[in-house]
Amino acid sequence: MIKIEPVLKPPLCSEHRIPMNWGETDFTYAENGVEVVVRHIPAWVCEYGDDVAFPPGVTDELIATIRQLIRIAQQAKLDYPSLPQQEYLVRVMA
Repeated sequence: MIKIEPVLKPPLCSEHRIPMNWGETDFTYAENGVEVVVRHIPAWVCEYGDDVAFPPGVTDELIATIRQLIRIAQQAKLDYPSLPQQEYLVRVMA
């Protein structure tokens, strides 16, 4: 996989006040007993903390993806209530 770093100037970490590095991060969201983890999101990341900054468009795409996955997982909970825990791995390959 080729990683292309944006041409933009790196943002500063709000906590450490240093330039962030281009890399990947994970995002976790929980709602009504359903947890969604999205991995390998391209982002500016602080090497000393949890501060991240997403390039334009990534946040909107992330929100739309999480909403879809929450909806699917909630339906699966309704369809299979006897299963104690369900875990799904969704991999989108470029």
